[in-house]
Amino acid sequence: MIYLAEKLSRELADPSVHNPRKGVAFCGATTRDLLALTVTPDAPAPDKTSIAPLYNIREFQKYNVPAVITTDDGSYGFKGYVTEAFERYLDRWITDQADRQKTVIYTCGPEGMMKTVAQIAIRRNIACQVCVERAMACGMGTCQSCCIRVKKDDPSSVPLKGSDWCYRLACTDGPVFQAEKLLW
Repeated sequence: MIYLAEKLSRELADPSVHNPRKGVAFCGATTRDLLALTVTPDAPAPDKTSIAPLYNIREFQKYNVPAVITTDDGSYGFKGYVTEAFERYLDRWITDQADRQKTVIYTCGPEGMMKTVAQIAIRRNIACQVCVERAMACGMGTCQSCCIRVKKDDPSSVPLKGSDWCYRLACTDGPVFQAEKLLW
C-alpha cells in the first residue's frame, strides 16, 4: 500500500495527469504497539469514534496520504475493527453512484479482514482489488502451493470445463484479484 501511495503522490505532482487520484489509508491493529507503521510524534490524537483521515502515519504522510488508524482495544485511534471504521467512512463520504464509480478500494492484510472489505465493496458496487497472501514455495507456478478459488467468466472453458469456478495461482495469476472473482 505504501507503493500505491507513492504512485498516487506522483500523479498529483504531474501536471499532465488530468484527474489525479487521491487516497486514504486505513490501518488497523489489535493494539497501538502492534501497529506495523510509524505514528508521527506530532500527530493529533484521534478520538475513539473518529473516522476523519489525519496525517498521522509517517509512511503515508510523506506521500501526502492521510490515514485512519484503528485499534481493537482503542489504545489509539478509532476503537474497533478497521473494517468498521472503513464502512462508516464509505457511508459518510462515498454516498452517491458517481462517487462509487470513481472509487477503487485496494486491500491487503489478514484474509478475514480482506474478505469483509471485499463484501463491503461488493454490497456498495465499488471496485475492489484484493492482494491475497499465500505461501508461494516456487513463485513461478510449478509447485501449485498458492492456489485460490475464483469464479470463471465462461463455465464452458477449461480448466474444470462445465464448472463456474476454478483455481488460480497467487504467484502467476495474482497476487491481486478483483474482489467479485474470489470465492472465499
